[in-house]
Amino acid sequence: MIVKKILAFAITGILVTAPVTGVFGMDKARIETRTDEAVNAFGVSGEGVLVAILDRGIDWKSNDFRNEDGTTRIKYIFDLSDNSGVNAPGNTYGVGTIYTEAQINSALTGGPQLATRDAVGHGTTTTAIAAGNGRNLPDRRYRGVAPKASIISVKFTSEGAPAHGDQPAEAAFYNENNIVPALNFVKDKAAELGMPVVILPNFGTINGPTDGTSFFSRTIDATVGPGKSGIAFVMGTGDDGGAPNHAGGVIQQGEVRNIRIEKTTAGTLRLDLWYPGNDRFTVSMNTPSGSFGPYAPPANNDRTTVSNSMFFFYHNGTQTVFYGAQNGKREIFFDIIGPVGTYTLTLTGTTVTNGRFDGTLNPSRMSMTGNRFLDDVVPGSIIDQATAHYNIAPNSYVGEVNWTDINGINRTITGQGNIGELWLGSSVGHSFDGRRIVDLSAPGDLVITSYSPTSYWATATHNLVTGGNGLYGRAGAVSAAAPQVVGVVALMLERNPLLDAVQIKRILQISSRPDIFTGMTPNPEWGYGKMDAYRAVELAVNASITGQARNMDGMPLRQMMVTLTDGNGNIRRSITNAFGYYRFEGLTLGSSYTLSGKSRSEQIDPMELRVTGMMTDVDLVPTVTFHDKGPDKAAKTRR
Repeated sequence: MIVKKILAFAITGILVTAPVTGVFGMDKARIETRTDEAVNAFGVSGEGVLVAILDRGIDWKSNDFRNEDGTTRIKYIFDLSDNSGVNAPGNTYGVGTIYTEAQINSALTGGPQLATRDAVGHGTTTTAIAAGNGRNLPDRRYRGVAPKASIISVKFTSEGAPAHGDQPAEAAFYNENNIVPALNFVKDKAAELGMPVVILPNFGTINGPTDGTSFFSRTIDATVGPGKSGIAFVMGTGDDGGAPNHAGGVIQQGEVRNIRIEKTTAGTLRLDLWYPGNDRFTVSMNTPSGSFGPYAPPANNDRTTVSNSMFFFYHNGTQTVFYGAQNGKREIFFDIIGPVGTYTLTLTGTTVTNGRFDGTLNPSRMSMTGNRFLDDVVPGSIIDQATAHYNIAPNSYVGEVNWTDINGINRTITGQGNIGELWLGSSVGHSFDGRRIVDLSAPGDLVITSYSPTSYWATATHNLVTGGNGLYGRAGAVSAAAPQVVGVVALMLERNPLLDAVQIKRILQISSRPDIFTGMTPNPEWGYGKMDAYRAVELAVNASITGQARNMDGMPLRQMMVTLTDGNGNIRRSITNAFGYYRFEGLTLGSSYTLSGKSRSEQIDPMELRVTGMMTDVDLVPTVTFHDKGPDKAAKTRR
């Protein structure tokens, strides 16, 4: 799906233009995000940090993933498309084939070759944007953000690729359940190597509960989070923006709501709609070939299933929903397989307490002329996996629109946003549970980065760049923005491997910059603004504690004396402001402190903290309240 999307968009959105001048590609992206400034100021390169990419594989032969002596920078490849190595020594994951650094180096020097590849090309570009070193060109202009990081490549998915050149076809594959062995593998190898790690699954599309409760999202939140130092997770918001693919609203008791859907492409169009578990909607579907239903709502532990020549329909009770969701909702799921035309989904509020519904269509994106909702369209196009609470969720803005291809033809992308603006295909908005998901935006459109010369992508020669010897080409969309964020996280972890995912997420947010394009931030489109690598890397070693003191009712405690004591007994004090906030700065990374507080009526028991970086939201709630009993005595209540 993504292969077809990107190649089609590359062909239809290109104009031949006047000669291109100035920098462009990853060199421009590094300047735009102040990455080169951070490298020069702080001496960072990603060295000693693992970048783990879950994607379509990797061109392990590429010089961009090799050291100066020609040895590989790839520590492991875990190919989940090939189970021939499932019983090999060292594979305790019950799936896939593992290739070690030693095996890769042997293959690079004439030893047994590896039976793994990046047939599509997406995994190679992703890895190179984050961590390629640009060695295929003398000036290394197209190097990635963290060019000395070590690499783990997990071949997790493929849309499939046709036979091309001397390369055989590759079948499509995807198994969501593989996220568990994939993440376990990455965590195990990071521990084995003693390195911090940042993880990027660079895939995903709209549908699902979109509220952080899916199996995939919960697996992310079980992997990274507060107190889990040295591991972070990045997953882009998606490439599903700019299309009417999200319908939502509130249905009243007894109301009949008709939602028209325009299908304009052959194949399957998936409708996935969620509503509260205490409500009951009766469902009908009108198609170009007639009407079907009404179908009564099932019990919570049951499922209604209908199959015919027009659609496959599932109405799932709260205990039978797809995606492993744990949100107590009910799900209406259609795979529409009938001909192109207008379909009308009719929902009747049989029993309604809340009535809120949110539904998505897939495929439905900016580059398509149809496949859209015609009624009840609402903002929001976030992919489900990005809604994990501890995920870092970037989208993409336009940094460049011009390049010169390998044949010397100057080309321009049109109709997808002007330089500085949000890329129109960027997924934006809120999760279905109301959280703003976008954290920041990076200049993913467009960049020039490594191409695998044997990949299907390399057959689109208009995407290959002049002077790149067929080894560098154009990448774009959120798929090219997210790995830039991954590279910056690697630079942050190089400076401070004690950071956890929450701290990294917060630093990236507050270090991002607003401008005339973003407007006031944070907002649902841009998050906190455009990524500023220099500021983020600078703040990575900021050792501070901030938080709010508040009473048991959640009200701020003003004028409370908060005390911080270090291991040598040195004391610092901070008085909470009118909103109950306190702050301590200039602390020592890795050191332990005791935090306590006291006011005339409240007391905070001492708590021990190890400072791992910028620690925000260290909130204080009293354990002792003093009740005034007169001028000479007070009663004390412990909670």
